[in-house]
Amino acid sequence: MSTHAVLGVKYPGGKISGCYVHYDGATMQGRIENYLATNTTTCLSILIAEAQGVGGMRSFHSPGLDEEDPETDFLDDNESYAIDETNFYEPHIGAYYWYLVDYATGKIKRSQ
Repeated sequence: MSTHAVLGVKYPGGKISGCYVHYDGATMQGRIENYLATNTTTCLSILIAEAQGVGGMRSFHSPGLDEEDPETDFLDDNESYAIDETNFYEPHIGAYYWYLVDYATGKIKRSQ
């Protein structure tokens, strides 16, 4: 069973860039923290933009089946699905968790 989530970055001025995440939404906080320990919020923004172009992420920064290195797996919907400040907290495809990363500080706000 999957736990849907929304992952986004909030920029100074209030603009949000976000995407849908299909699996493991309940446990994303630690994976976001791990990702930001070795990557910038700009890298996260680029990853989200890539996900928006293919419908979202299947999973975020999760270990692969045969490897321990975390990777992000994208959906392949051939349809764009972008989330922004006007609809971030809506229940996108049944989303139950929302993770919003402050672009300037990297601080994560989790909502349920």
